[in-house]
Amino acid sequence: MSVVISLHPTAESAPLYTLGLATMDNSAAALMKDGVLIAAVENERLTRVKNDGAFPFEAIGEVLRIGEIGFADLGLIAVYWQPWRLRGRSFGTLAKMIRNPSGAAAPAARALQLFKRSGRDDSAPAGSWSDLFRLRRKLSERFGDFPAAIRYYDHHLTHQLYAEAMRDWDSCISLSYDGGGEDASSVLSIVQNGQRTELSRHRWPNSLGHFYSVFTGFLGFKMLEGEYKMMGLAPYGEPVWKDDILNHILYLRSHGRYQLNTRLADYHAALKGRFHPRLEALFGPPRQPDAPPSQAHINLAASVQAAFEEALAHLTAPARERHPDIKHLVLSGGCALNVTANGKLLEAGLFEQVAIPPAPHDAGCAIGACLAALKDSAAQGSPVTPDLPSIRSPYLGAAFDDADIKAALKPHVTTLPAAMSDTELTAKTAALLAGGQIIAWFQGRAEFGPRALGTRSYLADPRRDAIREEINQKIKKRELFRPFAPSVTAEAAARFFEIDQPSPYMNIVAKTRLEHRATIPAVTHTDGTARVHSVTAEANPLYHALLTEFGAQTGVPVLLNTSFNIQEPIVYTPADAITTFRASGVDALVIGPYVISRELLT
Repeated sequence: MSVVISLHPTAESAPLYTLGLATMDNSAAALMKDGVLIAAVENERLTRVKNDGAFPFEAIGEVLRIGEIGFADLGLIAVYWQPWRLRGRSFGTLAKMIRNPSGAAAPAARALQLFKRSGRDDSAPAGSWSDLFRLRRKLSERFGDFPAAIRYYDHHLTHQLYAEAMRDWDSCISLSYDGGGEDASSVLSIVQNGQRTELSRHRWPNSLGHFYSVFTGFLGFKMLEGEYKMMGLAPYGEPVWKDDILNHILYLRSHGRYQLNTRLADYHAALKGRFHPRLEALFGPPRQPDAPPSQAHINLAASVQAAFEEALAHLTAPARERHPDIKHLVLSGGCALNVTANGKLLEAGLFEQVAIPPAPHDAGCAIGACLAALKDSAAQGSPVTPDLPSIRSPYLGAAFDDADIKAALKPHVTTLPAAMSDTELTAKTAALLAGGQIIAWFQGRAEFGPRALGTRSYLADPRRDAIREEINQKIKKRELFRPFAPSVTAEAAARFFEIDQPSPYMNIVAKTRLEHRATIPAVTHTDGTARVHSVTAEANPLYHALLTEFGAQTGVPVLLNTSFNIQEPIVYTPADAITTFRASGVDALVIGPYVISRELLT
């Protein structure tokens, strides 16, 4: 029996619920009701497995719970990948094996692994391409038979559509770049008045994401997780090997093209901890994970970062030359998490403004797939207007009411303190922060994406330089060279930082103004920069009120903001928050209307 579904709601019809899926790496689910984004959740927040790439059953269940619907209520399932287009990947893998027969085992093994059944044991990856070929059966086994249609969309298109929805720009240059999509690792487009023109498509394995990850591994950090550590290390060094990298490993060709020497920068071998001897001949021995970085390692991090930044400018050059009137750039894909490179583009004046979504990595493609489905509806003559405020919000996870919070706290506190009004809560919290305390802050809906944006955060006074080491000792247990980020009221952002555009998702590095570097040393990196998070009252009223109150008490409407976790995914539920708070050394937990000091714990 066939089922016919209308994919275009009318005034008389039931709403169309679309489920967007990202099923590997940073797996996630998103739920859209007509054009309104109801929820988006990364699987890792629920499973507590960092960077969880398992098939997102838990995330699917959570967005359905938030949307208060069942799986059978879905009208459409939109997927972030077209698996039948893997032929390009296959040819790329074969070419690598031919060029480097001695290293053929690694890419071959990786290709076979990706097609295994999903699971979390040592014999199979967390997610696989094979899941996409049998998606209806996989979902039916978990949720029962369902009538929803399934559509698959180009990976880079889903990145771009999500990112482009961040701003009301009639025209922009749009770049998606990451490890790789179906057959491409970078796609550069021009968007004008709703029309998309692709300018260039860089075929995998020529990948800037893989380039950066190989050196992440060479420098002793965990690949696909420690790239931000290498980025944080880079400002301490000098880019003495940038030219060697561009001469031997990452070739910048004419017309904005680039080519990665995959024989020397072998991503799949690097995943197994194996590196070509030529790398050691050029740059010295790789760093062992537990060893402190030498000056040579620090200089190599600076050189890789500088080469990456030059490649990004080179990659976007043809669009700037052909369309000099377009001054806006949209960045997406995992490489868009390189906040230093994003800031350098602005600082160099190559673009007037740059937009990056809160989740530019693969998890964000779950939202992008929903938007691609809306584009389909428009192309078929039944347009559904996307609700931009909901799509632009990073606060897309669950919120928890007073009953949830009380139930979670009850086993852990001797006496529940009195609930406070928002005004009382922000005044009390600001006073604790100004007094030197470190606060765990749990409020409202959970963030979507890798950044803590003021609902699941540790907060501290940025005026105290020593607070950085205290946070690392009490909470983070992380490398001292990694910087902490500032949150600042949007009204004061330009006063403290050299930035003249919004940075609502903490995705742009800007220089701290010279006159304020001594004012907020705890959030100013060694090179005088900061990863700015500008906060508006519209986006997050309570957090903006806290920043404003802290400014009223201290004259500085800026707070040190780092993710509420301890080497784990950011906390999601009240139970997560209490467990992590108890395991930390922070002074108080501000959860809902309650301030829980350590003295109140049982």
